[in-house]
Amino acid sequence: MHCQNQIHIKKTDYLLRICVICTLFGCASDKSITITWPEHFNIQIPFQSDSKGIIISTFWGVNKKEYKLYLDNHSPSWVNDAVLKNNPSVLRSNNLLYKTTTADGKNIHGDVYMCDKINIGELSFKNVAFYNISNEANTGKIDGVIGENIMNLGIWKIDFSNNMITFASSMDSIQGLQDTEPVPATFTDKAIEIEVTLSKSIKKKFGLDIGYNGCMIIPANEFVPLTASGKQVFKMTKKVSTPAGADTIENSVIIDSMWIGNYYWGGLSGECIATNTIVKEKLIGMGFFKQFAFLVIDYRNKAVYLSRLRRIEIPVLE
Repeated sequence: MHCQNQIHIKKTDYLLRICVICTLFGCASDKSITITWPEHFNIQIPFQSDSKGIIISTFWGVNKKEYKLYLDNHSPSWVNDAVLKNNPSVLRSNNLLYKTTTADGKNIHGDVYMCDKINIGELSFKNVAFYNISNEANTGKIDGVIGENIMNLGIWKIDFSNNMITFASSMDSIQGLQDTEPVPATFTDKAIEIEVTLSKSIKKKFGLDIGYNGCMIIPANEFVPLTASGKQVFKMTKKVSTPAGADTIENSVIIDSMWIGNYYWGGLSGECIATNTIVKEKLIGMGFFKQFAFLVIDYRNKAVYLSRLRRIEIPVLE
């Protein structure tokens, strides 16, 4: 297909990227949990990445046992059973339970555990709550997620060019802001919403989700109108893994032009938008943001910035 060759979609890799969704929704039944941490901080930590997302090292308890966790702003923090076994730094809460929904619409519930101390770089957090999710499909690999209840404590600069994260309490300590553009973002109780103007001047709000590794995904009923102008639809099938289990689904993907703030993508350099039968939200994920040198999520001032420098000129999905 001529269009497919010019936009450089790699089918096998793209399937993996758009299908692995580990976002959770909901919260523990008691919202009185209070994390304590230093008032002023600025740390730089390296990160790794795989086909699912960004991985950072965390160190638990007095012995600073290392666990590797994904970074996911659109999820509560959670860990699998392996982290909780024979770990003196965590205790099950006697009065907290969680009930939530995975990205494929399945309900899960379980215990909440408290960790007495967690270090990310040189920064210490005390009294941190984690949901316990068995997630057997990922046993022996990554141990869980650092989620919104920790991420919302400061400002995150994710530098994709150098695989480095800055986590700070003040924007004054974030370098490179003079080379950024603000992104139209609204911070709600449920999500960070990014306003996107698609072709035909269709406006939609997508949840910023660095735990979703595709570009953009949308529910099927909102996807259909986007194909009305005769855009080519690519069909792809892949196994989807969430903490609730695994399913094999077919994905539909189009390339659409769009505006996000002062950024424009058009023609063959448009962005990929996918749908399937299980997705319940509109999400914009890592496959989109990795095109830029860096992303800044500022929870303190409720703002999002992207570097003016794009790392690539067209959406190459690796």
